Amino acid sequence: MLGLHGLLAEITGELGSVLESLLRPFREPVQLHVKRGPYLGFMPELPELEALRIRLAPRLEGKLITAATVNPKKGHMLRYPVEHFAHELPARRIVSLTRRGKHLVFGTELGAGGSERWMVINPMLGGRFQIADGSTPVPATEVFTIRAEGKQEMRYLDFRDMGRIYWVTDLGSEVPGWSQLGPEADSVTAMGLEAFRKRLRRFRDELKDLLRNQEFLAGIGNAYSDEILFEARLLPLRRRSSLKPADEEALFAAIPAVLARAVEAILANPNYDESKQDRSFMAVHMKGGKTCPRCGHRISQLGSNREPLNFCRGCQL
Repeated sequence: MLGLHGLLAEITGELGSVLESLLRPFREPVQLHVKRGPYLGFMPELPELEALRIRLAPRLEGKLITAATVNPKKGHMLRYPVEHFAHELPARRIVSLTRRGKHLVFGTELGAGGSERWMVINPMLGGRFQIADGSTPVPATEVFTIRAEGKQEMRYLDFRDMGRIYWVTDLGSEVPGWSQLGPEADSVTAMGLEAFRKRLRRFRDELKDLLRNQEFLAGIGNAYSDEILFEARLLPLRRRSSLKPADEEALFAAIPAVLARAVEAILANPNYDESKQDRSFMAVHMKGGKTCPRCGHRISQLGSNREPLNFCRGCQL
């Protein structure tokens, strides 16, 4: 027979085994599998929007708008009265399609010329454009449709209802944040190294935040800031004040190089779908845990999968 101490030891051991089995699931790492919808949750940045502008411009510039309709279920996305928007667009000609930062800008004039007005669209996470004829079914995600001469239609669709659409006579005063936008990020080369240094030294941010600051340069977001800093071999959490002249020069060279390569890669893909944001050509962004293509070190990731910060501790200093 067991003595009192032996009996207590046996009971304690059994309780310990039970507790261990109950607590084990909480000690083991949990793998979350997130199923994404048809529109991937990545914000389009300068390269995606510039490639889109290049593709849309030849099909829209010079076209006379003959009709405009707004989906009543999506009218809240217009920063302008819906009935006025649909009434004022017809009889206008699209004279230009440009980009400013993360906005596409449709310049219009009345058919006979004059009376400039701009439609500004920031597509945010779920916006996309569809060029179609009238026989193509209209998706449920349609926000508005513009019909041009020749029965061609441009539809703006938005899966997330996050896009921002402005119909304005003055860009600087009617589009929030417009007057605070810095120079276009792809204009750095034209700016010149010394002007870039001077502008750079006005800011105190960490490098990742600095590149995402639209007052510094317009058009760069989470993804391309990772790629630019990888190209320049700079750690994203370094302060701007820690940069030496050689570091500043590396950043100056990396910004236009990364952006130009990205635009080229997007345009070279015949199956590219802007709504899915295929960024497989990137070196480090969204590649946490994989091998660095430059030094073979493991790529690090900080933050969530929704908005990760990716870099290489092996070759970024």
